[in-house]
Amino acid sequence: MSGLKLWPSLDLKEGRVVRLLRGELANVTVYDSSPAAVARRFAEEGADGIHVVDLDAAFSRGENGAVILEIVRAAGAVPVQVGGGVRSLRAVEALLAAGVARVVLGSLPFTDPAAFQEIAARHAARIVVALDCKEGRPSIRGWTEDAGAGTLADAVPPLVRAGIGALLVTDVSKDGAMEGPGRALLAEARRCFSGEVIASGGIRGEEDLPAVDELLAGGPRGAILGRALHDGKTSVARLRAVLADGGGK
Repeated sequence: MSGLKLWPSLDLKEGRVVRLLRGELANVTVYDSSPAAVARRFAEEGADGIHVVDLDAAFSRGENGAVILEIVRAAGAVPVQVGGGVRSLRAVEALLAAGVARVVLGSLPFTDPAAFQEIAARHAARIVVALDCKEGRPSIRGWTEDAGAGTLADAVPPLVRAGIGALLVTDVSKDGAMEGPGRALLAEARRCFSGEVIASGGIRGEEDLPAVDELLAGGPRGAILGRALHDGKTSVARLRAVLADGGGK
């Protein structure tokens, strides 16, 4: 049985489930399903966790707090991690108080290191840092700007020193494109980080799980799938069966 954990994704915009292509709001697909109903289905089918992105908060166009509460309740015992526009200790603690298991920080570690250090000092075990990379370099502010942190390998050591034990690594060029994951980026992430690495971007379904599992072997690991699930190409149940049968190693 594989050690790869499955994190189906729910991206929220104006209370609805959507998917962006390469992080661009102009390239959005809207799904009619209720976010809470989808979360419940994911949980029932065997998800290890549910990954939620509040796109309205990420782009400073509002927030989906009430919907996130519904998702947490619908997921039951399955942990929910939430990211998108989390810019303060207060925002982190509000999400944790609402029942969110982990909070994903993307821009904050680079735009406000002091605030990030305060958050990490209090809640490092419940923080995931998202490294959303363009050509191997972390980006910020909804993937619109370079983080100024150098390469992924340059960005990791300060996060380790802060006590961060989980990274979410996305190849932005692959996100939502259904072209397969960014293998070189994932290999680099594992080379320089021994903690939990969650792969995101371009994962098409069961055909990509063995490669992701192998690239991230040697430490805790997971995979985020979005469009493949929402478009009906695969399901959490099918992915879980593949992993149980040794489809990843």
